Amino acid sequence: RFASGKLMIVGDPKQSIYRFRRARVTVFNHALQNIVDDDGTVEYLRENRRSAPSLAEFSNRLCESMMDGGGKVALSADVDTSYRIRFDAEDILQPVSERQFLGLTYIAADPEVKAATGRPMEARAIARLLKAWRAAGTIESWSEVAILMRSMNPAGIYIDELEASGIPVHVVDGASFYQKSEVSDLIALLELVLHPTDPLTRAIVLTSPLAGLTFADLLAGKTSESFDRVLQPWVERRDQATAAEILEDVVRQTNFDVIMTAQKGGRQRLANIGKLVEITRNLGRQGTTALDDVVRYLRARAKDTLVREAEAQTTGQDADVVRILTVHGAKGLEFDVVIVPDLSAQLPHGSKNDYLFSDRWGLLAGAAYGLHRRALPHALILRGREEEKDQQFEEEKRLLYVAVTRARKMLVLGEGFAGKRGYWQRWVTDLFEKVQPGALERARNGKTTRIRFRSRGENFSVELLSASAFTRPEQLPLNIDLAAVNRETAYHEFQELKRTLEGKPGRSVTSVEMTPSDLAALQGCFRYFQWTRLLDIREPGTAAAAGTENAALQLGSIVHEILEHGREPSMDLLREKAVVDLEAVFRSAEWRELASLDVARELPFIMEVEARGRSCFVRGRMDAVVFGSLPRVIDYKYALWRDGGDVQYEIPMTAYCLAVMKSLGVERAIAELWYLKAPMQILKREFTREEAEQRLAVLLEGYLQ
Repeated sequence: RFASGKLMIVGDPKQSIYRFRRARVTVFNHALQNIVDDDGTVEYLRENRRSAPSLAEFSNRLCESMMDGGGKVALSADVDTSYRIRFDAEDILQPVSERQFLGLTYIAADPEVKAATGRPMEARAIARLLKAWRAAGTIESWSEVAILMRSMNPAGIYIDELEASGIPVHVVDGASFYQKSEVSDLIALLELVLHPTDPLTRAIVLTSPLAGLTFADLLAGKTSESFDRVLQPWVERRDQATAAEILEDVVRQTNFDVIMTAQKGGRQRLANIGKLVEITRNLGRQGTTALDDVVRYLRARAKDTLVREAEAQTTGQDADVVRILTVHGAKGLEFDVVIVPDLSAQLPHGSKNDYLFSDRWGLLAGAAYGLHRRALPHALILRGREEEKDQQFEEEKRLLYVAVTRARKMLVLGEGFAGKRGYWQRWVTDLFEKVQPGALERARNGKTTRIRFRSRGENFSVELLSASAFTRPEQLPLNIDLAAVNRETAYHEFQELKRTLEGKPGRSVTSVEMTPSDLAALQGCFRYFQWTRLLDIREPGTAAAAGTENAALQLGSIVHEILEHGREPSMDLLREKAVVDLEAVFRSAEWRELASLDVARELPFIMEVEARGRSCFVRGRMDAVVFGSLPRVIDYKYALWRDGGDVQYEIPMTAYCLAVMKSLGVERAIAELWYLKAPMQILKREFTREEAEQRLAVLLEGYLQ
């Protein structure tokens, strides 16, 4: 007997989802029954403090529909089926949260498309919805959003679409580190150092970005002499060198890190390279220093399907990114907005091995027979597989329950594709058909509709959208705040501005002193420059954007402060300052080349320019100047390069180059704009002294006139 008052067990059988780790919900159920049989009591914790009331009631309705305790297959009476959870009155959640309900959305798949087309369509729909909600203020930060996957296999489709739409993404604890191409290429490199005559390993390395050959080159008998020159010293020293030394040197000499940075997901690839180097370094600290031992360890980890090694962490806990993770990884977590895509995904096929681990009978193995030694279909194995199938069927219900109950304010469900119905999609759509027959079919055919729920005092609706509706070209958003700049508000602000100007005395310009950014503003509109730069009058309707601009300026100041030192900072500092993009900059070939030169950083200047017989002065500070017969003027922009975006910086760069040319007494200079956000882009332009002087003089003369 249990000692009275000495034991309390807290748990929720509906959230038992780790069967693949041999966790069994029956263990909890048996313990509960033993306590009850021993005069114990059961208290049902039904208050839901996480989700908005409408979301909690939706999960109630879904579970009432799918958790019927029926199972998938008929089993014999001697089978313990307590894992079949029936959703009873004691399981109904009682919402007590006062969180705002932001919506329930279901993305229906085109009835004609299969997975290869349907998943990208759904990913595009999710990206477009997220952007619209962010623009409308429904979502204030990307960190509010989590995408929960049943399996990470199709996750790349959704990641690619989000990144293509400019939405930052972070994969939480992705478990395929050793399968990443940048990691497997470097493991193959270490194998080649160990076995330089192995033809297969050599072919793998030569056709990787380390050497850059193609399979056609190999068939033609070509090789890479430059790569061989990098590799050969390490082959000769393989008995003394450490794996970390080899990797760091070869990566540096082949620019492997730069190439990886330029590819899709470059920041993550770069971090994975660093993690592999650190793994080999840690092996050395633990005594595994011989290269063959390191290679054997890495290759074994790469081949073992049970090894779940996460990719390198690239974002901090509070980073403004959309998180993508598995439902298993999300257990115990909660998010304002939860997206569960790909409901139609099929369950992984059951094992076809000749053996089976059974909860009832332990290890079962069939006897081999015949010439090919095939296993006889043992009766217990067949029964065991049926029971396994039934248990997995029930666990899928619990997984879906965990997924939908992670949401605090908004839940988005997506079918993924048509054709075969996955269990999750079947359970959700069966509920929809019970509530409002035919609504889902209309949505699949392109008509937006709603399903209205009324139960237990909660009235809410699910919006059904067609994924195919998001395949139309996206309209470009207006670059103004319509809420702030309406006709009446702008009129009143303009009248106030007019009265302010009339009350100010006329101002004659006796001397001209400007910054390069003043010159850029002057190029746009003389009157606008006069109002905003000299009279310090705000343009009507622009107050709403001030917060965003200030945040961007603060971030730019942080970046310039880091770059001013000319030394690579720690990754911890970059994460703390929320500028992890700079890691790729410091690892780039361009930065390393710049670091080896004579560079003046944060160089102040004041320059005289004559216009209409008057002296005008331009003063400012240059980010970096490389001296020489053809000097280079570098201006850092913590921004993503956009086609045509450099036009606004043309006048400031003209001023910078003219100041350098006058100071050094040279006739030409190179202007370089470094766009630092990945993928890093450098734009270069050569200026002559005559061209630069004439351009600034014409601009200033027009203003003075």
